[in-house]
Amino acid sequence: MPSNYVFIDRDKVVMMLIKYRCKLADCKSKENQKREFLNTDSLSKRKKAKRNELYDMFPSRKHWCNIGEKNRNALDTSARNERRLKLTYLKAKKNNSQEDWYLLLCKKADAVVKVAISNEGMIPAPRVSVIEKKRKPQQKKIIYRPVCSFPLTLKIIFSLLNKYLTQLFDNYFYGCSYAFRMPSKDKHLLQHLNAVEAVRDYRCRHLNKSLYVAECDMQKFYDTISHRVIKTRFALMLQWAKRQGKINNKDIERIGYWFWAYIDCFNFIENVFGYNRKPPTDSFWGKEKCPDHFTRVIEWVDKKYLNYKLARKRKGYVGVPQGGALSGLIANIVMHFVDNCVLREIQKRDILYCRFCDDMVLIGENKDEVKTIFDCYYKTIRKSHLIPHLNKDIKINKMKEFWEGKTRGPYEWGEKGHDVYPWITFVGFDFNWKGILRIRRPSFQKHIAKQTKIANEILLPYERGGIKPRYCAATILNSLKSRLIATSVGHVSLRNFRGNPNIRSWMSAFSILDKNHWSSQQLRELDKHRMVVIARTKKRLAKIECSSLSKLASYDNDPDSFFIYMGCPYSYYGQCFNYYRDTPYI
Repeated sequence: MPSNYVFIDRDKVVMMLIKYRCKLADCKSKENQKREFLNTDSLSKRKKAKRNELYDMFPSRKHWCNIGEKNRNALDTSARNERRLKLTYLKAKKNNSQEDWYLLLCKKADAVVKVAISNEGMIPAPRVSVIEKKRKPQQKKIIYRPVCSFPLTLKIIFSLLNKYLTQLFDNYFYGCSYAFRMPSKDKHLLQHLNAVEAVRDYRCRHLNKSLYVAECDMQKFYDTISHRVIKTRFALMLQWAKRQGKINNKDIERIGYWFWAYIDCFNFIENVFGYNRKPPTDSFWGKEKCPDHFTRVIEWVDKKYLNYKLARKRKGYVGVPQGGALSGLIANIVMHFVDNCVLREIQKRDILYCRFCDDMVLIGENKDEVKTIFDCYYKTIRKSHLIPHLNKDIKINKMKEFWEGKTRGPYEWGEKGHDVYPWITFVGFDFNWKGILRIRRPSFQKHIAKQTKIANEILLPYERGGIKPRYCAATILNSLKSRLIATSVGHVSLRNFRGNPNIRSWMSAFSILDKNHWSSQQLRELDKHRMVVIARTKKRLAKIECSSLSKLASYDNDPDSFFIYMGCPYSYYGQCFNYYRDTPYI
């Protein structure tokens, strides 16, 4: 179906449907892995999930086009599936196929384009679900993060609109903004790594000089963005694009409708915050049981920072959907005008200003200059109706307060001494005063907990529910090893470990770590803990009765036998320091 829309047509919609089909397959695979080892009897009693409409729009896997061994080895699983499905669609299009799946796919794509062209009706509010963020036992609270999702048709429209607007506006955004940018051939694909390298390079250029640092983070950034500010600044950027001939009035009208609809359909006060009134036992909070006398809460900023009554009276006053396709772009649009004010103040001064979404760091040689720029930033975000964390004084004798602080400075960054701090933290990394990197402690601890969680997901149904394993203990243990390796360093085998292309693994987010005392210790600890998890799982499996006669019935009494070394190609340490260096991530 032809489209006069600048951002959408049938082929673009199909490409998005292919992405969602492959993503659905990944989620389905992970869910099947969790249930794979349950007894056949228990599986038969479960109700079959409703077949997703995406499966009917594409042929069965055996009819997908092949891409050749060379391309297959160079891509991870998701990218490989997307490539195969894309070629399958293009082949069917070229041959004017009359197969049911192709006709259904075209019909769905045309329906999405028709909705985008119509510009009619109200957009329903997104569906809200929650993910547990952290627990506060002392306050008897469980904190949740809200995540919003739209129906498939709207999700496709907003995703394509986001792609178009990101391309349209990217040249307007400054180099100091690193989040949600267009990929570049000369930069890392994982964009936070570019911000890390900018900070590290600046530090290395000033090794023999005292530097001063100021950091700032927002309170509930996505939940407090003013709709009025978004619309005003978005309209200005559209006008800039119009004056440069990149967009005409007709396209502005069409794009404006969907952008406005995305904002107006959501209000944090009405659509999210009201769920706090639901009791802890409500299904909205998930299947996990809540401890006695605990409350379940979606947090917002303190009342003294925001007028609740005013927010309730003005529909669509604050907030954008977390998880929505356009929310990242909106963050850059709002913060672009903050960047502009800061960079005007910096001018030709030798001061580094880096921003990743709502996280900011300022570094310079002169403390007064850094403070002046920081005050400018702080003032500008307040004018933008954003709410920063309070800047508290740092006490040298209480380093715990330093690490817990989100807005701080300016403070001296250098070799440890009186009122001098040897580390700063930014986008998941800690930076030493010499420019040395290590993984930020909360990120490290989260991954340690994830290793344990993966093992528990396999074993707890047997230990709590009285379900017998479907396979022998050796099979279950090997599956756990594979899942832990895939999560940590990707789908690594002895064939591809030197050129492992998987950028979706946890380790790829820290691929630029330099080899030093702290990073080496952290990665070795991750390797060690992974082996401990496997060893503990082996002991727990020995106590579980398996239905298979091939179950490993006895184990060596030697505790050292439980620590199975899986080899450097599969390790955090080996992949980071030995092999990731040979893998292009840019």
